[in-house]
Amino acid sequence: DRRPKRRCKSLGRLHLAVGMRDDPGLDTAKIAASLQAGYGLDVAAAHYLPIGYDLDAAVYEAVAARGERYFLKVRFGPVSEPGLEVARALVDGGIDRVLAPLRTRSGGLWWPLEGSAGYTIVLYPFIEGENAMVNGMSEEQWRAFGTTLRAVHDSGLGERFRGRVSVEDFALPSAALVREMLALTTDTAFESRAAARFAAFWREQAARIDGMLARAEGLGAQLQRKTFDLVLCHADIHAANVMVGDDDRIHLIDWDGPKIAPRERDLLFVIGSRIARPVEAREEAWFFGGYGPVGIDPDALVYYRYERIIEDIGEIGKSVILDFTLSEGARSAAVDLAMELFVPSGDIDRAETIAFDRWPHRPT
Repeated sequence: DRRPKRRCKSLGRLHLAVGMRDDPGLDTAKIAASLQAGYGLDVAAAHYLPIGYDLDAAVYEAVAARGERYFLKVRFGPVSEPGLEVARALVDGGIDRVLAPLRTRSGGLWWPLEGSAGYTIVLYPFIEGENAMVNGMSEEQWRAFGTTLRAVHDSGLGERFRGRVSVEDFALPSAALVREMLALTTDTAFESRAAARFAAFWREQAARIDGMLARAEGLGAQLQRKTFDLVLCHADIHAANVMVGDDDRIHLIDWDGPKIAPRERDLLFVIGSRIARPVEAREEAWFFGGYGPVGIDPDALVYYRYERIIEDIGEIGKSVILDFTLSEGARSAAVDLAMELFVPSGDIDRAETIAFDRWPHRPT
């Protein structure tokens, strides 16, 4: 199924429900010509790869005439240049477990796709392997993940990119979308059975959703009055964005939305996380064995958990109610995912549960 061109910065529970993107049918001869013009790369073949959750892009394996393999992302619109530049700056600064784009012959990090107005291509080294959501990570890999993320946070690049990437303001940006969905489900009749089921469920949960919004906005207001050490964050570093190579090396991938924020913005995906793949207590300890001791603000962590949930339910609601390109089956699967968040001991119930006593870090 196809959705309108947009990117949900959350894990993409909905993306997992509706499936991988279909082959967009791009002309591989034009891809090869663009790689030759932009990168001086003589391409023998380009194969579509049905992977990834970014519905604004398609990915390919490009094979050069001499056998070298590359990972190619074709974006259906402009690229996020700061994201590309952040990844490149991290690698150039010596953090080699980050996957960064290769430079074009003119020194840029992207190139227009020939014959496709507005489309762009970005070329990366090819990593043979699988993401950590699928394969998990060993103790050594978890420690390497911790060491690498600490190096990102300590890189000092936040100041370099200030003004080019967003800075945390604890304003709960998805709250408006969720309130819009609440209003629509209150007094709208839906032809789609899935949308009608979603609306009925949301009417039942309206008080709980209102309470969650109020709690998150209250936390945001408190956090706005605090002083944090703001660092460069990946901002979406769940297990699906950690690539585990067949050589056992890990790489942090998908830098489309870096953010200058408290480090809790990234540690959200480790401390008691259930995003993409539940993180076990021993894995968390392995991570902090690499990351090192650090103070954690529990209010910031709880705020980010609520922010994530609110973003997810808002995007799911928007897709179920307003995306007429989704099949009824995909809509129904998305409704099931939204409902899972509300089950007893689910993500909402666990949002404020932080077992600090089990790991080598303490609240500030």
